[in-house]
Amino acid sequence: MTIKTENDDEEVGLQIAAAGGYAQSMEVLLEYVRKTGSAEDIEVPDEDGRTPLMLACYNGKYDCVRLLVLEGKAKLTTKCENGKTAMDYAVERRQDRIIAFLKDPKKPEPEPELEEEDEEEEARKRVFKASQKLSTQAAGNKQDEVYRARVEAAEKLEKELASAAPPVWPEVEAVLKETRRELSVRGKPGVPERGPVDPAVWGCVCLYELRLELADKVLTSLPGAGLARLTDLVTLIVSGNALAELPDELGTLTKLRNLEAAGNALTELPASAAKLTQLQVVDVSNNAIASLAPLSALESLVSVNAGSNKLTALDLAYESLEHLGSLAAPNNEIAVFPRGLGCCQLLTSVDFASNKIEQVPIELGNLTVKKLQQVVLKDNPLKDARIRRFVEDDSPTLVKDLLNHVRKNGWKGDAPAAKGGKKGKGKKGKGQAAAAPQEEDDSDGDANIAELLAAMNKGSGDDSD
Repeated sequence: MTIKTENDDEEVGLQIAAAGGYAQSMEVLLEYVRKTGSAEDIEVPDEDGRTPLMLACYNGKYDCVRLLVLEGKAKLTTKCENGKTAMDYAVERRQDRIIAFLKDPKKPEPEPELEEEDEEEEARKRVFKASQKLSTQAAGNKQDEVYRARVEAAEKLEKELASAAPPVWPEVEAVLKETRRELSVRGKPGVPERGPVDPAVWGCVCLYELRLELADKVLTSLPGAGLARLTDLVTLIVSGNALAELPDELGTLTKLRNLEAAGNALTELPASAAKLTQLQVVDVSNNAIASLAPLSALESLVSVNAGSNKLTALDLAYESLEHLGSLAAPNNEIAVFPRGLGCCQLLTSVDFASNKIEQVPIELGNLTVKKLQQVVLKDNPLKDARIRRFVEDDSPTLVKDLLNHVRKNGWKGDAPAAKGGKKGKGKKGKGQAAAAPQEEDDSDGDANIAELLAAMNKGSGDDSD
């Protein structure tokens, strides 16, 4: 908090005190300016260019005018956007006492008649003034603590960068010298004599984003100890390499939000990935991963791409994934469409092409076309003939038809079917209604239309009699 801190109406403390005539608060604020601010702080204008002195003159706040001029050394010649000075505002509002003071601020103020004040009121004033001073002092102390913490952090960072190994790559040298927050190394050959990666990379503890995509897939592993030093990483991109695994130290990067490791030779994710609670974007496509279990409890996911792996299921915390917008897992061996996806109301794209999915759950119908724009399910052994027709091309116009159909005829899983052929009562989805058939004949729709036309023709004939 500073003297220029604004409230929701974009007003600073001096402006509020001057316009409202809060002389005691004005004294506290002016004392704060004298200790920590500058002369310019007294002249902070509002949106019309009016200084605190102008506001006090306009509103007839004599005591605040005196304080601003005598204690704050406010300028009398400053003009607002309309070319008016403080004196002009006082004249405009006929503030005679203020006008007289502004003409000769050094003239002694006549002694007012003393009035006896209630001792209790006097005590309240003293307590109020003392509390204001304490609040101002506390705010100043807090600012000092924040400043010292920043200085100490900067000094520590500088020492750590200075202790890094001598860099080989010029990109790394620039990071160490200029404390850059991003490092991107793409298409670069490895450093055979010192390992594929320049060892100085792991000394770049200032990094927020690291991209390593080396040429000829020479990068086969990441040093866990080195990676663990980069605790401020928000983005880690290691796609297009030959990584057989990600180190368990990945879990120490608790600020990580974006993890891209596509096109490697990964067979699993480290269990420690479950600690990456801020992770939002994951791309591990084109690997040989059999399970995404370490991600199953993460609740901040926004985009997940796990296409072209060896997944047989995709179990995530769907009920808690309020911000999930994109889910792609084509070219896997997934047999069951995730029923929990119906909870993800911000979902815009789903891609489960080329899997082993036979049924589409009724829960998918909970989604709406206002958000969901694409559902890709082609090249799956779908049992429902209409769904096969809806997804044979990826036209967004068919999403609405697909959702409408699934709401009525989607797979209900282990829901018990009705006995004795009795029809259910009440609204759809309640009562004892028999489960919808899982496979429909394409000719059903044509038969229903034919019956409708016949009924219409019969009615037409009756009218003519």
